[in-house]
Amino acid sequence: MSKAENKAEKIYPTEALLKSKALTGYQQDFARALLTKPAYTLQEAKGILNKYCKGGKS
Repeated sequence: MSKAENKAEKIYPTEALLKSKALTGYQQDFARALLTKPAYTLQEAKGILNKYCKGGKS
């Protein structure tokens, strides 16, 4: 792997993110409605959820 590939953040299927411990602080129905793409990085998903669910964990 090149250094650029090592720095690239891993992309996860949305369903896997919704079931992960990383997003347990968010209300799942709202998270499912906001995360409409088939996959996200963890940072992207948290960014979207934090924008709309101000009470979510960062």
